[in-house]
Amino acid sequence: LKLAKITDYFYEVFYDDYDYAFAEKFNRENNNPNLGACSSVRNGNFHGRNYDWYYDENVEFIVHTSAKDGRHASVGIATMVPGTSIDFVDSGLYTDGYKILPFRVVDGINDAGVAININVVPFGDMPLTTGTNPDGENMYFVSAIRYVLDYADSVDSAVALLKSKNLYAMNNGNKHEEAHFMISDKDKTVIVEFINNEIVVVENANIMTNFYMAVDKTPHSAGIERFNLLTDNYDMAATRDGMIALLKKVWYSKAYDRNTNPFWYSESVGDYRPLYKDLTIYSPLEDFEPVIN
Repeated sequence: LKLAKITDYFYEVFYDDYDYAFAEKFNRENNNPNLGACSSVRNGNFHGRNYDWYYDENVEFIVHTSAKDGRHASVGIATMVPGTSIDFVDSGLYTDGYKILPFRVVDGINDAGVAININVVPFGDMPLTTGTNPDGENMYFVSAIRYVLDYADSVDSAVALLKSKNLYAMNNGNKHEEAHFMISDKDKTVIVEFINNEIVVVENANIMTNFYMAVDKTPHSAGIERFNLLTDNYDMAATRDGMIALLKKVWYSKAYDRNTNPFWYSESVGDYRPLYKDLTIYSPLEDFEPVIN
């Protein structure tokens, strides 16, 4: 492992080796993915995403992995790893936080040109994903990003790899995390979702936020306004600068800005804390202000 500091809260780390078995055990014992809200777009040569959640001081990493033993080289971003305060990182200590880091990559691209990212979808609106393939090896779905980056040669290859594993989400107290993936290669883009313990592939889907694409919108779907904004301005994403400008239109969630006009009400419904538990996409807009207050 080689670690380099870019700036406060942002580091670059290089790996030659990492342990899938360790990651599986660690994830089962330390369930804290905290995936947050995100937006993703693919247009031509560009696969872009951002993190729409509020700013905080989580340490984030550019994670490089080398090609080795049939594994592709890749680069990606890892964030929100338990135990990685800035003091911990600057201490230079090599602990479980670094061992798990390659498996907490939330987006990346490999040397075959396969890109993948993960976005959260509403927990509780669909049954917990407990396993997608009883005959496959167990794999926590966040680790599946590492697996695709390591071994996928194309979108079709990535989907086949995912179907070979028994992918699952984890219960976290009174809620559970669910997610979907956008996967791209030079020829196409798909979205992979987990519906009733089955992998469902949505073909030719170039925009993804925080609601299921393979089924009708669920009550706590979020990111609808962001999805519409990205759709309406999709042509911007055909260039590098245009992609950056487009993603800035949905940069950080407007969930808590009641001055947004029109109000982004679907941004307020994905939280199951008591204050918000009765808010759904079907609630009349006038119901939101007293609940938020």
